[in-house]
Amino acid sequence: MNPQDQDKLEAAIHRVLRRLPDRKAPRSLEARVLAELGRRASLPWWRKSFAHWPSAVRGGFFVGSVLAAALVVAGLFILGRSPGANQLTSGISTSFAWLVVARDVVSASLYRVKAVIAEVPPLWLYGGGAALALCYAGAAAAGAAAYRALSFGRQPQ
Repeated sequence: MNPQDQDKLEAAIHRVLRRLPDRKAPRSLEARVLAELGRRASLPWWRKSFAHWPSAVRGGFFVGSVLAAALVVAGLFILGRSPGANQLTSGISTSFAWLVVARDVVSASLYRVKAVIAEVPPLWLYGGGAALALCYAGAAAAGAAAYRALSFGRQPQ
């Protein structure tokens, strides 16, 4: 389909849609919408979203949240320094010893990968990246061509 045909089709569809009468909303819809708007307007500020709260209350909430977070961090710090924390951490560390092994394996693997990548010339890395980008662009172009061939070739029924 050439661009002129598409423009003519678009104009014809636009004309037909303009001639259609507007759809009427159900009679009860206006009453329900106005009732809901009135209900929401009558809600107290603490039942509305945060943006509707008074700025003094928003500021107090922010300060209170910061203080609560500071208290949690301080409590965890004090808990971590307590004598019973050593027993707790030793018990936890024995049950999660596999995490230490997994961390060591991942760290050794990353060290090996970094060593191998350091030996590869940078031009090869850039070439590989460019080849990957070209493959991606080619796949996108093939998908677009297939879509165009399959969707625009159909006749409307």
